[in-house]
Amino acid sequence: MNTIKGKSAERYLNLLDMQSEFQKLFDYKEPNDRAIVIVGGAFLDTLLENILLEFFPEDEKEVESLLGPSGNLGTYGSRIKILFCLGFLEKVISSDLKLIGKIRNKFAHDISISFETTQIESWVRALKWHKIYFMNNESPEGATLRDIFQVEVNTLISHLNGVIGMARNERRTIKNNF
Repeated sequence: MNTIKGKSAERYLNLLDMQSEFQKLFDYKEPNDRAIVIVGGAFLDTLLENILLEFFPEDEKEVESLLGPSGNLGTYGSRIKILFCLGFLEKVISSDLKLIGKIRNKFAHDISISFETTQIESWVRALKWHKIYFMNNESPEGATLRDIFQVEVNTLISHLNGVIGMARNERRTIKNNF
């Protein structure tokens, strides 16, 4: 068993704090659908960033230049792509993360959007990981579209938390050839 040390330990503890705050905001009793969608998407983005932070070498300046807002890996979509290409994300998870990004963007930019909007309903119904995760290939019986979205986000969070540990175990190092 590897002990988490240094920056990884700091990130791990910080992520635990963020996850606790996320669970308060992502509450099933929260009446605001927009808040649920935006908070869910934002926390998934945080987990994607943490996978990369644990995988990349300990070079804060270089890594920040990639992951910062203007960096090549500074967006939700670019993080999904690189993590898929590095083998950290299965195709179904990559696809579902992209759908959640589309849903988040619609809720963030369209005041009149709701889970009952045809396009949102279609995207939510296309989400697959929660069905595989529960091994029954169905959404929970009687679940609303919002319920399905929340179950999907929570199952993705569970999975991505495990991927963070895998990335940490495969951390890259900086080679000094001279």
